[in-house]
Amino acid sequence: MHKLAFIFLFLFLVSCQLNKNSENNPKQTTEELAPTEISVDEAVHNFGQLKAGEIVVHTFVLTNTGNSDFVIESLETDCGCVTTHFNKQAVKPGETALIEVEFNTAGLVGREYKTIEVVGNSKELKHLAIFAQVDNDLIDIKY
Repeated sequence: MHKLAFIFLFLFLVSCQLNKNSENNPKQTTEELAPTEISVDEAVHNFGQLKAGEIVVHTFVLTNTGNSDFVIESLETDCGCVTTHFNKQAVKPGETALIEVEFNTAGLVGREYKTIEVVGNSKELKHLAIFAQVDNDLIDIKY
């Protein structure tokens, strides 16, 4: 009985501490930031012909063409085979942000089209895309 009471007390104290930390460090969300404009040098990248199992990387370049800072809140992909990396710091007007996209072709075959949504404080939602023709010796699909 005493062990159970101790566990509940511990959980209560930890949850209070987590709540206190979040109140002391308010995080600015993209809704609070002024909308800005961004441009993408190349919104679509074609990796060409790939073998199943290859892992390829491409870096997209976004430029803040607006008048306020641009902050990427998240990058949303339509497949677990695509992972993204970006710097979460604010991009000042006129500066660029690099978004690295890694595409793992393991288990894929044929024409592949994957999208990435850039969620941030831009006036318009930005979409990035990658293409590839994946050859898989284990899976034979005729088009």
